[in-house]
Amino acid sequence: MSYKLTPKEGEIDSRHGDAIGSVVDSIFPFNSKIIPRRARTKCKRKFKGSKALSRSKEKLDSQVFENYLAKIWKSFSEDRKMSFAYLDSLWFSLYRNPSSKDKVLSWINKERIFTKAYVFVPIVCWGHWNLLIFCHFGENLGSVAESRCMLLLDSLEMANPRRLEPEIRRFVQDIYKAGDRPETKHLISKIPLLVPKVPQQKDGTECGNFVLYFIKLFLELAPDHFSMDGYPYFMKKDWFTFEELDRFCESLTH
Repeated sequence: MSYKLTPKEGEIDSRHGDAIGSVVDSIFPFNSKIIPRRARTKCKRKFKGSKALSRSKEKLDSQVFENYLAKIWKSFSEDRKMSFAYLDSLWFSLYRNPSSKDKVLSWINKERIFTKAYVFVPIVCWGHWNLLIFCHFGENLGSVAESRCMLLLDSLEMANPRRLEPEIRRFVQDIYKAGDRPETKHLISKIPLLVPKVPQQKDGTECGNFVLYFIKLFLELAPDHFSMDGYPYFMKKDWFTFEELDRFCESLTH
C-alpha cells in the first residue's frame, strides 16, 4: 500500500488532524488541536498497585499508526488474513480533497476490496480517529442484502460518529463506480451503516490506540460470514477492559 504524495497532497497530511476544527478538542479542551506530525513519546507508564499500565498520551500521527497497523497485520496467519484487507489511513482524508479524489479511488480499486469479506478503513478527521469496516461488499445485493453492511466503530460516541455518514456514503458510491460494479446507486445507498456501542475512551488522546485494538480484535473474532441476525456479535460495551488495552498498547512499542 505504499504510494508517493505530491507536495500538495503532503499538505493535506500535515493538517489532516484538524482542517475544520477538532470535535475531540471541543470535548477535551486540554488537547492540542492538531495531531502531531511526529509522535514524541510513544508510551508513558501509570502505576496502579503492582500493575504497570501503559497507554500513549499523545494522538498517533499517520506514520506511527501505519507502522503499528503493519505490526498487527504481520501477527496473523496468511490464511486468516485472506478474508481481510485494509486501506491506508490517509486515503479517506485525501479523498475529501477534490484534487486527489480520483487518485485515491484508483489506489483503492487496485486493492480488490470486492474479493474480501472485510475491509478496514481507518479514518482521521477533525482531530479524531475512528474505524469504518466494509462487510461483504462483493456479494450480490439482491440475494444476501442482510450481509452487506458498514460498521463504524467510534471510541468517542459523544462526538456523534454519524456526522461522517454523508461523506462515507459518497465515498462508497464512488468506490463502487470506480470498480465498474453492476449495483445501482439506489441499491448502494441502502447499504446499512451500523454504529455499535463500543468501549469509550477516557480522554482526547486514546482514539488511535482504540482503532488499532478494534482492528486486532475484529481480526481475531469476526465470523466468516457477517449476518445482521447476530449483530452486534462481540462488538459491545464490554468488548475489552482498559487493562487489556494497556497491555496491547505496550506490546506495540516492543
